[in-house]
Amino acid sequence: MSLERCHALVLAGGFGVRLWPKSRQYRAKQFLCIDSRDTLLKQTISRIRPMFPWERIWVVTKPAQEKDVLADLPELIKSNILIEPCPKGTAAAISLAAARIESLCPGSLIAVLPSDHLIKEEEKFRSVLHAGLSFAGFNPCLVTFGIKPVRAETAYGYVEIGRLETKIGDKNCYGVSAFHEKPDRDTALNYLSSGDFLWNSGIFAFSSRVLFEALKKWMPAAAEALERISSLSGSTEEASMVNQYYSRMPDDSLDKGVLERASNVVIFPCDCGWHDMGVWETYYDLSIKDDDGNAINGIVASVGCKNCLLMSEGVVLVAAVGIEDMVIVAEGDSVLVCPRNKLNDVKQVVEKIKEKGLVKYL
Repeated sequence: MSLERCHALVLAGGFGVRLWPKSRQYRAKQFLCIDSRDTLLKQTISRIRPMFPWERIWVVTKPAQEKDVLADLPELIKSNILIEPCPKGTAAAISLAAARIESLCPGSLIAVLPSDHLIKEEEKFRSVLHAGLSFAGFNPCLVTFGIKPVRAETAYGYVEIGRLETKIGDKNCYGVSAFHEKPDRDTALNYLSSGDFLWNSGIFAFSSRVLFEALKKWMPAAAEALERISSLSGSTEEASMVNQYYSRMPDDSLDKGVLERASNVVIFPCDCGWHDMGVWETYYDLSIKDDDGNAINGIVASVGCKNCLLMSEGVVLVAAVGIEDMVIVAEGDSVLVCPRNKLNDVKQVVEKIKEKGLVKYL
């Protein structure tokens, strides 16, 4: 299938709470350079450039991050940076962007891509993304992409695959039996051994019109707000009223608000060396380990430690004795200490920091 009506929408408005204290409000995770001289955002764009010209690449972000996006991507067309009027879930951000794209390019197909992924085998990734867009171009379906689990990860959502629906070239396309929220350790181990579960990558493909129909059915409040926003295009009251209507949209993710409810969802397994850099466990997985299984980076002294991630990229010395399966990260003015099996709870400590009024540490 030709890609002439296909657009790439990159989500770059997150804070990255699970990667605190490395990810901060003044330097969110998508602007970090990890495993490369380029930021995660720039790597995401470079990965898709062979498929999409600049005029069909869009980035949705928050007002405070617009300058960072422009500085990181000077080639990006400025009008293709879409600003969220206020913080909402991915359903609202994706829907607003899709409405903008569809208004300019009717009949568009959209690939939605988070900006905090590392993908080692980029050609393989582009191939399966092309297959997913092709399927979405000829079928009224919402397409998602799943990653074969390599560990019992509790920080990711999972997708339970159903029957084989079709093949696009050599790429399998399956129905979806169910979406599953982030599991506990025992459940994740069962998912891993089953072979019927994939990590939910958060990468999607669909036509704008199919998305809008799904919103009308499963998120009517979002659809209504979106219709009102679309009707304001070009009006003198557009800016203030867009903010008002957007604030009424639900906070749900697209997964929870639409995909988990819809019956027209399919999934393409994607084996491309994928890593979500929004969690500390990925850092541990990608790091070189010593003989005791420790991943050590920066100013660190350890004695009798096993299977730990120990990092200090500033002036603080991290000294650790006799600990196992722990993460200690010193970054700037903050230190995180957490068992590796509790890393999904880092977002809770970020909330606690907010509650205590210690926002300067965020």
